[in-house]
Amino acid sequence: MATFKTIYKCSRCGATSYQRVIERAQNGALLPTGQYRCTGCRNVFATIRAWWQPRPAPALQTNSRFG
Repeated sequence: MATFKTIYKCSRCGATSYQRVIERAQNGALLPTGQYRCTGCRNVFATIRAWWQPRPAPALQTNSRFG
């Protein structure tokens, strides 16, 4: 049996799946919000790319007293 690895996984917890965020509209209908929730850490992301793309490293700040 073949095993497959995916590069598409949560950048925070490593889970390999997400769900669309669904909310109830004023008329009672359940509608997607356009956001996505990780099935592992349950964080909500604005886009699928934000879910899998690694967060950028913080910029290093130089100390002007010594530089």
